[in-house]
Amino acid sequence: MTDDSCHCITIAPINVSDSEERIRSAITSSTVLPPPGYTFQSTTEDVEIPHLSSVLGWSNPQGLFGYTKDSEYKDIYIYFDYGDKTSPVNELATKSFEMYGLGGAMITGPPTWGPIRGTVVVMRLRPDWKFSPHVQYNPMLSLEEMYQTLTFFRDSPTRAQKIAIKRDSVRCQAYMNNNSSSMPPGVTNPSSYTHYMGPNGLRTSAQVKNDQDKCKHCGKMQALIGRLKQCQRCKVTFYCDKECQKKDWKKHKKICKSL
Repeated sequence: MTDDSCHCITIAPINVSDSEERIRSAITSSTVLPPPGYTFQSTTEDVEIPHLSSVLGWSNPQGLFGYTKDSEYKDIYIYFDYGDKTSPVNELATKSFEMYGLGGAMITGPPTWGPIRGTVVVMRLRPDWKFSPHVQYNPMLSLEEMYQTLTFFRDSPTRAQKIAIKRDSVRCQAYMNNNSSSMPPGVTNPSSYTHYMGPNGLRTSAQVKNDQDKCKHCGKMQALIGRLKQCQRCKVTFYCDKECQKKDWKKHKKICKSL
């Protein structure tokens, strides 16, 4: 746990083009949640929404599921005032959290609730252990983690919604492979199931397989990154970015031509 760890974070309006200093200054720890008399284990959306209306003056608080930069499960919940039509647009929050429908609703196309205006309130979510039995759960958020998340989605060439679909589908496939009793009627072999449903779209089994390719240097899955970059010499090895490829080149160059 770092010194800046907290249970709740707020993000003031920031533009995609803002400087590092401006972005970092917009991310602050907060005590607005949980509501008085509740803990992060006992609080629910039913008490959080009226509390946000009362304390922040929001006219229509709405929540969104989201991912931090390296999470394999939906690990944050983001509140914003859907009724706010006059505050500055929070461009970076909109770009980073534009993954699902309001309240985590299943959608088949891009979210249509945007843009987010004003400040957002972010909380950590506990994993659904049924779908994510092996993840490491940290109940705290850090300001640095949130900064890294915002800049990751800002700089990614892959839309946040597409990255969410990839992560959802990989998790769904792992669950189905480990729980054959959950197969749809008539499907007895998990490997014969050709599509995997996330809360906002479908992925084929071939796509999900590709999404589990890993960076040769750091080991991150394509589902986490969005899209890995292929070594242009061997066409076999994948990397997160040029930085990972550069760090691995001393080892990789010995076998690159033979692959």
